[in-house]
Amino acid sequence: MAQTQADDIVTEPFVELVERIADEADEGFFHTAAQLVVVRDGECLLDTAVGRTHLHEPFTRDTLSALYCTAKPIVAAAVLRLVAEDELSLDDRLGDVVDGLDAPWIADRTVEQVLGHTAGLHVMNTVLARILPERSREGWLTASEPPMAWRFGTDRAYAEFGGWYLLGKAIESLTDQPYETYVRDAVLAPYGVDPDDLVVRFDPEGFDRLHERISATFDLTMDQAVPLLAEVGPETACEWNPAFGTYGTMSAVATFYQGLLADLDGADLVLPADLLADAVTARLPIAHDVTLDREAGFGLGFMTPLSSHFFGDGPSDRAFGHAGQGGTSFAMADPESGVVLAVLFNAGLDADTALSFRRVNLVDAVYRALAQG
Repeated sequence: MAQTQADDIVTEPFVELVERIADEADEGFFHTAAQLVVVRDGECLLDTAVGRTHLHEPFTRDTLSALYCTAKPIVAAAVLRLVAEDELSLDDRLGDVVDGLDAPWIADRTVEQVLGHTAGLHVMNTVLARILPERSREGWLTASEPPMAWRFGTDRAYAEFGGWYLLGKAIESLTDQPYETYVRDAVLAPYGVDPDDLVVRFDPEGFDRLHERISATFDLTMDQAVPLLAEVGPETACEWNPAFGTYGTMSAVATFYQGLLADLDGADLVLPADLLADAVTARLPIAHDVTLDREAGFGLGFMTPLSSHFFGDGPSDRAFGHAGQGGTSFAMADPESGVVLAVLFNAGLDADTALSFRRVNLVDAVYRALAQG
């Protein structure tokens, strides 16, 4: 039997799955720790953590990890909230809502193009964005050249950094608030998400209070496991980074997705149902994505349909979600079945192993367990 904490929830259909993930964590080939949450129709069926942190301490449900692009729907929800408040339009140009944006080809891009990954901002190298000091990023963005022969609004390629950075700037320009404050108050709080469990940005005081909960991700794509120790340092954790700078637990991410499902049903906690339904529906036909190097579909800030993102055959065509760096984490909601799933592995793998093996098998196993319940 897998060793779990006393307050973890592991219902009978998921016992075998948790034991397998725990055994894999002990072996260390694919990860050394994981968090898994499954909710159906508001009932939590699985909320557990297994394995050990980079410091060889128990990895618990409260352990915070870097979420990378899994957190992009939080940015999308904040932007859509401003649309719902008539403070912003999907047709607005970035140059009209981001102060001081002086690169014409970027300034002309619309909010909808950024959210739908048709703005051509995939040319901005994410690795370089991580290396550059925070103060240098905006100048580097505005100096970037547009992609050759790109049909803005029609051609699509997944953009990891540039557009999301600028959406964060737009939120600050329109609200006169720090990005993290608006997201916390306008999105996380109405959905009942504890800000200590989904940290959009650490401030120094928050980092001092919570840093012992943070565990570093391992990079397993090289000859030996490499812990990404920058994740647990204040310079990285406290930087302004809407694109991929959020830390959290899978319990908190699942709560966020439960809020989205509630709004789709008309709860109007953060977003009106029609606006959100539009955002979680694929905007264009599935096509080859040059960034992801596969056929892929997107809504506005959400991956959909999930069948084009290695989520297996279980989720319905209406399911939506997002995944993060190296397949380390992913989350989804399925309106057809009322299912919310949030998963984090503390190790990034090569794309084939992380997606077509680890992610597909995990999601398929969850849907098989749900069929038993």
